[in-house]
Amino acid sequence: MFSEIGRFALPRFVVAMALILSFFAFLCAPDPAWARGRKAPAENKKYADIVMDAVTGEILHQRNADKPLHPASLTKMMTLLMTFDALEDGRIHLNDRIPVSAHAASMVPSKLGLKPGSTIRVEDAIYALVTKSANDVAVTLAESLGGTERRFAGMMTRRAKALGMSQTNFRNASGLHHSAQVSTARDMARLARYIIRERSRYYGYFSTKSFTYKGDTYHNHNRLMGTYRGMDGMKTGYTVPSGFNLVASAVRGDRRLIGVVFGGRSAASRNARMAALLDEAFALPESGRGMALAGLAPDVVAPVPGLKPTDRAEDDDAGDVALADMGEGVGDASIAGDDDIRSRPPEPSLRKRTDPSGAWSIQVGAYGNKKATGDVLRRAVAALPSELAHVTRAEIASSRGTNGTIFRARLSGYDRNQAIRACRHFRDCLVIAPRGR
Repeated sequence: MFSEIGRFALPRFVVAMALILSFFAFLCAPDPAWARGRKAPAENKKYADIVMDAVTGEILHQRNADKPLHPASLTKMMTLLMTFDALEDGRIHLNDRIPVSAHAASMVPSKLGLKPGSTIRVEDAIYALVTKSANDVAVTLAESLGGTERRFAGMMTRRAKALGMSQTNFRNASGLHHSAQVSTARDMARLARYIIRERSRYYGYFSTKSFTYKGDTYHNHNRLMGTYRGMDGMKTGYTVPSGFNLVASAVRGDRRLIGVVFGGRSAASRNARMAALLDEAFALPESGRGMALAGLAPDVVAPVPGLKPTDRAEDDDAGDVALADMGEGVGDASIAGDDDIRSRPPEPSLRKRTDPSGAWSIQVGAYGNKKATGDVLRRAVAALPSELAHVTRAEIASSRGTNGTIFRARLSGYDRNQAIRACRHFRDCLVIAPRGR
C-alpha cells in the first residue's frame, strides 16, 4: 500500500516543483511576457539646464547647455531688456503711453486683450510681461521701440550677439513659436546675469507676484517665487514645441544663483527640477562671495559689438572652436523619461570635485575682431598683479555664428582661487570652470 502511494506522489511532487520553477523564471525573465509591448520612456530631446553664479559667472552645473532650443516666452526677457535700455537712454519714460496696433491686438493668448488704437503705459506694459506674459503687450513694446516687430526682432538678435549670446536668434518679441527662433540654456543665463548686474534698478520688476490692470488681477506664472526660499524672479515660458521653460534667480545671504531649465514635461516637474538644481548649487562651497568687481577702462571689457556683414575675422585660420570645447564644460545626454526628479537622488555632477591645477580660465571680453581681442588680452595681463599675471596663458578662443566669428579674450592657467582673484580686477569677467564640471 505504502509503495503504491509513493509511486504516484513522486511524479506529482516533480510536476509541482517544475511549475514553481517556471513561475519564478517567468518573473525574473529580462523580457517577461507581461512586459512585452510596453514602451520604454522616451528621451526628452527638449531638455537642457544650467546653474550659474550671478557674481562670478562660474558654471556650477550644466546639461545640454549649448543645445539650440525654442525659448518660448523667455524671449520676453530680451524684449524687457530692450525696454530697459530705452528707459536708460531716455528714449521712453515709465509714464509714456504707447499705441496698440491691429497687429499687436491680433496676438493669441496669453494677452491682456488690448484694443487697436488704444494705448498702454510703459510701466504697465513691463508689469504685463513679467506677470501675465502678455503677447499683445510684447508686440506693442516692439513696435514702439523698433517701428515694426520684424525690425525689433533684428534689434533683439543684434543685442543678444553683443552680450555673447552667440547661439540665439529672435524672430518675434513674444516668444510665440517660430522654427528659427532659438536660444540655449547658457545664452539665457548670460542674459539673466546681464540684467541682474547691468540693469539692476529694473530687476525688481521680475519679483512682481501680481499685477492689476483695468480691474483684473494677473498672477505671476513663476509659482516658485512663493515656495522656494530666496527666489525673486525671473521668467517662465511655454509652447508645445518648447516644453515648460524657466529662468530663475535666487539669493541666500550675499550669494545669488541663476538657474535655467528648458523643456520640462510639466510646470510641476520643471519647478521641482529647478528647486533641486538650486539646492545642490547652494550647497557647494561659495566662490567669489561678496565680490566687488573693479573696472579697467571701458573698452577693455566692452561687450561683443554687433557684427556687420563685412565684419569678419582678420585671420580665418584662427581656429573655430565650438562652445563645448572652450573650457566651460560639456553637456551630457538629455534626460530620458520624465524630468520630474523629486524622487531622484541629487545629480552627481553637482558634487564637489578636485580641480586640476591650472585648468581654470577667465574671460575678459569678446569681440568681432581678432586684433582688438589680442590688444585687450595684452592690456588685461598688464592690469594684473605679478603673481596672477605670471601664471596666465593668453588665449583667443573663437566660434563662428550666423553673423560671423566672435573672438573671446581669455586668460588661463589658474586654479580655482586664482581665477576668482583675477576676475576681481575687471569690471565684467567670467570665471570658467574646467571641462567636466
